[in-house]
Amino acid sequence: MSIVTDSPVWRPFTQHALQPGAFKIARAEGAWLEAEDGARFFDAISSWWVITHGHRHQAIMQAIRDETERLDQIIFAGFTHEPAEALARRLVALTPPGLDYVFYSDSGSTCVEVAIKMALGFWRNRGEARTRIVALEHGYHGDTIGTMSVGARSPFNAPYEPLLYEVSRIPFPSRGREQETLDALERACRDEPAALLVEPLILGSGGMLIYGADTLAEMQRICARYDVLFIADEVMTGFGRTGTLFACEQAGVVPDIACYAKGLTGGALPLAVTMCKREIFEAHLSPERARAFF
Repeated sequence: MSIVTDSPVWRPFTQHALQPGAFKIARAEGAWLEAEDGARFFDAISSWWVITHGHRHQAIMQAIRDETERLDQIIFAGFTHEPAEALARRLVALTPPGLDYVFYSDSGSTCVEVAIKMALGFWRNRGEARTRIVALEHGYHGDTIGTMSVGARSPFNAPYEPLLYEVSRIPFPSRGREQETLDALERACRDEPAALLVEPLILGSGGMLIYGADTLAEMQRICARYDVLFIADEVMTGFGRTGTLFACEQAGVVPDIACYAKGLTGGALPLAVTMCKREIFEAHLSPERARAFF
């Protein structure tokens, strides 16, 4: 078996004292990984839920090859390019109606950080001191400081506790406890938080915890009633993983801000987007540079 043990690579989510080696993969095709010695592995986890169309899907590979003949990377402040414009237009057409603006980033964690910043900037620019985020227990939204703050606390993020900010947590709406969740959300909304952040329908890393579309819809209605922004983290659920292209569609929900990554490129490139309604974008428009989104 081709296993690398003497490596300078510090692998993520790995206790190297317990797992000192890693299988060395030489090739990937479809659902299969092939090691240097010919051993084959069935990629049942889709390389952390990103390989939507199989490894090295030829249409995706060809599109990447074609693009490298024209552009590599350009500064995105004051400049743009047609692939970015075309993708943004396509996403606006595909996602729930009303998500009219697209902010690009490079990972699921980052696009959720962007969503939180958008929400805080929205309220600050409107002159309202709303800074608290409401989140579901057992949620996972990433591994940056902000996304760890809004996610479930655990031994894995305990070393960073001094940097994590407090959020209002409401219970997960497990079967038979849905009303408890809705009541807790209503109480939290009375304190005028900035936003509710949820993984719609399925909490992925929290244990594949599933709740109903009717509960998701009612959560959004409560937020709308109290003028609280509704943020949907569809990093995992987006692009067909729940039976519809986006999980929010099953509940008829249009979030104020939505986060997409993983399946966006079929796992071939690091890319994520945060999409928002026009009012979020327009709250950042001003002759004052300090009110821009950074």
